[in-house]
Amino acid sequence: MGMFEYKKRIEFCDIDENNRLSAKGLIRILGEVAGIHSETLGYGLNNMPQNHLTWMLLNWKFQFFLRPSWNTDLLVKTWARSFSKISSNRDFSVYDINNNLVAKATSKWVLIDSEKFTPVRITDEIHNTFGEYNSSVFDTEVNDKEKEPESSKFVYDYQIKRRDLDTNHHVNNLYYLDFAFDSLPKDFWNVYFDNIEIIYKKQIKLDDTIKCFYAYDNNQHIVTIKSEDLSIVHAIIKFF
Repeated sequence: MGMFEYKKRIEFCDIDENNRLSAKGLIRILGEVAGIHSETLGYGLNNMPQNHLTWMLLNWKFQFFLRPSWNTDLLVKTWARSFSKISSNRDFSVYDINNNLVAKATSKWVLIDSEKFTPVRITDEIHNTFGEYNSSVFDTEVNDKEKEPESSKFVYDYQIKRRDLDTNHHVNNLYYLDFAFDSLPKDFWNVYFDNIEIIYKKQIKLDDTIKCFYAYDNNQHIVTIKSEDLSIVHAIIKFF
């Protein structure tokens, strides 16, 4: 099918205290449209009981150009840009009703067996069903091998609650941004970062205690989320 287009309206949960589209709101909208696209092709959440397949997010990279307010209508365009044996890169572009570019984003998803929770091969049938629209919104890919800066300092810890879980029974990908924003120094709480990257390295589950670390490195604000014993890096989030 290639390009998929879907209209979404900015809801109250998508804005910040200044009535501007938040980073969390943007990726909520993008994730929703990606899910709807997959659903129309037979590989969405409601298809999981039949095909036992689900998509798990590995990373985000997005850039803001505008910050619209509540109740603004958006047109979201998304497409599967490329496939590997077990994963797919999906890109997005978001426009307002005047065709102004609001944001662009890229993401990487791995296909998972929903019962065994292990990666499965993307068949030719799945590949052909989604199609491949070879157009990239960024010149470079997300560096999945990103490491925690040596200058990172501990900020706070948190024990995962039931309210933090999604349908894959691990922490909802949106909440990693909450953890990261709460880790930023107070002077940057009201800063609008145009560029954000999220690298999900290891899932976080119910009752896990995470520890959040912050560093300013190479002109970037970097939050690292680690396990309680520090042996696991769960995610790295970069603001710049």
